[in-house]
Amino acid sequence: MGPDDRSTTPKNHPASPMKAFPVPTLQRIALAAFSLACLVFFGWACWKGLWFLSFCDEGEHLLGGQMLNEGGRLYVTYIDSHGPAIFMLTQLYGAVFGWHFPQGARLFLIVLALLAAVSISITPALSDRRHRLLASLIFLGSLASYWLMDAFYMVSFYPVAGLITVGLLALFAVPTWLNKAPHPSLCALAGGCFVLVLACAYAYGPGMVLIVGSAFWLLAAQRDYSAIRAFTGGAALTTLLLGVWFLKYSDFGSYVVFHILFNQIAYAPFINFGPKTFLASFVPSFHGEAFYPTLAHLLLAGSLALLFYRRPTRNRIAILIGFAGVILLNARAATGFKDGQSLIIAFALTGMAFMGFFEQRQKTARTLPLNPLACSALMVLAFWGSSHLATNTPFGWTYRDSTHQPPYTLYQPLNDSISQKVRALVPPGQPILMLPYTPEFYWMADRRPPEGFYEYLPWDWVYAQHSIPGYPRDLCQSLLKSPPPLIVYTPETDPTSLTVRPFFACVKERLASLYAPVEGFPSLHVLRAR
Repeated sequence: MGPDDRSTTPKNHPASPMKAFPVPTLQRIALAAFSLACLVFFGWACWKGLWFLSFCDEGEHLLGGQMLNEGGRLYVTYIDSHGPAIFMLTQLYGAVFGWHFPQGARLFLIVLALLAAVSISITPALSDRRHRLLASLIFLGSLASYWLMDAFYMVSFYPVAGLITVGLLALFAVPTWLNKAPHPSLCALAGGCFVLVLACAYAYGPGMVLIVGSAFWLLAAQRDYSAIRAFTGGAALTTLLLGVWFLKYSDFGSYVVFHILFNQIAYAPFINFGPKTFLASFVPSFHGEAFYPTLAHLLLAGSLALLFYRRPTRNRIAILIGFAGVILLNARAATGFKDGQSLIIAFALTGMAFMGFFEQRQKTARTLPLNPLACSALMVLAFWGSSHLATNTPFGWTYRDSTHQPPYTLYQPLNDSISQKVRALVPPGQPILMLPYTPEFYWMADRRPPEGFYEYLPWDWVYAQHSIPGYPRDLCQSLLKSPPPLIVYTPETDPTSLTVRPFFACVKERLASLYAPVEGFPSLHVLRAR
């Protein structure tokens, strides 16, 4: 047989279809189609979220950012119990773009989500470039499925913390768990992510310590101290930058009092915080807001099993510790959008664990019964389908209700009768006070709250009775010393279901003695002439 006879394609015959259009080319086309589909789906969800209804938590974050832009200081002149990171974002938005379009601050969530997806696409935890891409697409597709349903679009510290944690996991923790040494530059970025998550809420501290501690334990056992030093350096640099910001826009003592101590002393008794509540949150339920933590726990359990596959005992222990940290990020056992960080992290770990499992199987088996691309597409479809079983948080709508809401413009100055009356009674630059809690009204009326108060809730009353020395905060006393020219009181928002009933009595006394109702507007009370 001569050399020319070795050809697999007979002369004068067309090439076989498999040779002309080989399987790898089909896979590349399918991968490109899947990538485009996930990106379009995510873009559509983000566009819907940009024009979606807001919730009052978002209102206080946007209001705080505007107050900082106008010379205020967080925890001093604008006192809020949430962490500083979310106010840094809204302040940055206002400084760059102004406040004529407040809901534009939601673009930060889109940017953070894309950065989280990029961190998964470059994670050292996965060796194959296609597997990294598929893991990031699973993450984006699952995010898009729940973007509206669990309020990932909202300017709130829950999704912000979750998306930043994904970066820490993808760049540092998960690679370390799988004995894939991360580059020092990625470790430094992860160190910055660690500090930023703590700046979202101090309550994330125990969980983050377990996540990072599990990775440090493995690195120390491998004597990889360069990764630990790089992580610590990134964390130190980020802390330094936060300290510089605090010097100008906040106060460290006030931060400790009104973010940490206030929440522990005054707020914690109102949220049923405790071991029983935490353990009860693991009871599966697919009804209402409990659907979201149940889904997160199921995904975390599946991811844990996949990451355990053919791993050394030491690594399994570290992974278990890290997953305990992830669960502790919701130590208060909140449900719905207040557990958003857990579901976001569960989506990311699912993608990385699933692709990591395929890579482990490839080391021990020449062929696999499952195709990673097909499984990834089915997984995204499953997430999208499951989102139809949930109810929107915090509004309680179905998936169809949520996706068919008309476009909504966030907190622009309104020309309704009450907003016009407020602007007529109170000139620009003079404060108003909205009670008990409707932070978005300041946007609607185009007026600002007085220093130190934009709301008054039962935990504010509790703190006033037992304030930290040197940090008084008592609205009733403040109304005697420097009453605002107008108070808007809406009894229908009085949280009557909460346990502390006397909390509003003194405010009502101040309204009766210092203020007069405005004719035709029973919720408006104007300061009497002295």
